[in-house]
Amino acid sequence: MSEFYLRTESIKQSDIMSLSVVNSSDRGILDALKSNEPCLLEGSRGTGKSFLMRVAELELEAGNKACVTVFVPFNKSSLITTDDSLQFYHWMMAKTLKYLLNKLRKLGLVVSGLTANLLSNDNNDTEERVELSLKNIVRLFEDSYKNNKTVDISSLPDIEEVKEAIQTICEENDLDRIVFFFDEAAHVFRPEQQRQFFSLFKDLRSPYITCNAAIYPGVTHFGDSFELIHDCIYKKLERSISDPDYLDYFKDIVIKQSDDSLKDEIEAQRDLFNTLALSSGGNPRMLLRTLQDITKINTKGVNGIIKSFYRTQIWSEHTDLGEKYKGHREVIDWGRDFLENSVIPRVEEYNKTRIEKGTDESTIYFWIHKDAPESVKEALRLLTYTGIIRKIDSSYRATRSELGSRYEIKYGCMLSLESTPHSDSKDFYKNLAIKKFPEFGKNHPAYAGSEKLLKKDEQQYEESLRSLLQKPIDVLVALTDWQKERLKSVGINTIEQLHNNSEDSLIEKIYGVGPARARSMKNTATAELLEYISG
Repeated sequence: MSEFYLRTESIKQSDIMSLSVVNSSDRGILDALKSNEPCLLEGSRGTGKSFLMRVAELELEAGNKACVTVFVPFNKSSLITTDDSLQFYHWMMAKTLKYLLNKLRKLGLVVSGLTANLLSNDNNDTEERVELSLKNIVRLFEDSYKNNKTVDISSLPDIEEVKEAIQTICEENDLDRIVFFFDEAAHVFRPEQQRQFFSLFKDLRSPYITCNAAIYPGVTHFGDSFELIHDCIYKKLERSISDPDYLDYFKDIVIKQSDDSLKDEIEAQRDLFNTLALSSGGNPRMLLRTLQDITKINTKGVNGIIKSFYRTQIWSEHTDLGEKYKGHREVIDWGRDFLENSVIPRVEEYNKTRIEKGTDESTIYFWIHKDAPESVKEALRLLTYTGIIRKIDSSYRATRSELGSRYEIKYGCMLSLESTPHSDSKDFYKNLAIKKFPEFGKNHPAYAGSEKLLKKDEQQYEESLRSLLQKPIDVLVALTDWQKERLKSVGINTIEQLHNNSEDSLIEKIYGVGPARARSMKNTATAELLEYISG
């Protein structure tokens, strides 16, 4: 089978456009990301938020020479641990300015001494000196997990000086605006980081600055000063399996990354491919993962991968979040139990009853009362984050005109319960009715035990981070067996040991590893390490 890009970070910037597939819904999102208004793009893991932001960045660069785009990844936020109450705000500021100066330098644009001075409080008056100072601050923050020491931020400018400097840069270089794309806006299990991010997001508003960011559904904390309705354009990246272009759209995504052999298989076995595409529930990464793991696209292979991935693997990954973040373990475990032992059996029984009555209706949906316990809603939010369920809408009226939210269970999770998923899929999909669903009222017995679930504090997050860093490199699935073997041969056995080694040290320590392979190994390891830590 073909090897697929499962993460945007692995794709070269020059290959983004050749791999992109854009439908009318995506085009609406891209137009918002390229507008003068700040935009938040919400989507579950693996839905393609980062990829769409990269496409928007490239389209802006190609279509408007008076606009400078700056892509700022925040995936190292999980490593920041200092006694500065605004640690994340200051790290973001330094990192954003560092990436801005780096982009301006690459474009050959001028940063005057006066502007450079605005970007630094330590009298650095050249672009190079300011960039070096910012780089040091960023590095100290990202190494702070090791010793929790204080980082000297005295050289950082305040937000008004930043906006003044950016205005000057635009005026001196005949630019209309600077557009920032913030990826992995903040660690999902650290609400305070998220609140500080949205403070900066709002503070940066100016006629010369536009900010865009990717966020996750359900687990994003905006803080008291940020309002979705007034402070941004809010877009959801969701691909419903009922969309008329759904199957063609996902086929095109896969074909873009397929070799000739796989293309021929997909064309010859289109019905089987469609079953896999529907099972992914609109998530490109899940579709690519199941295709990558299948030996052959035939009925046996498709039935087998649907059962193994959607019965076992997707649930294991959700449970693993509780292993990584001890403070959330109880609510994560309770949410899985609630869905597996209460919701899904009710949905199955609902479908069975409709069949017995001879009614051509099936459902993968359920409804939760708006006054259900907050702990129940928190468990559902985390299931939304991992993509096992999707929140369709809020304030939907069900029996007795009560208000609540409708959710969709991943199609593959429901289909995997059948003995022959592929043969059952056609009628099941054809009969799906979004207005038919079991209901869970505000005092439903299935909520029992949820009242004991409590949110845990930042200290428990830090304990979880230290535990994660001590895990063996074997948990990093993107590393090949050969890479793991070579790393272990030179005493690099844990995630932290790998993170602390530079490309140069890998070249020096590992026989047969040159610059290209060391960079590939380091980049792959870093991306996988940060995603593993981030959930």
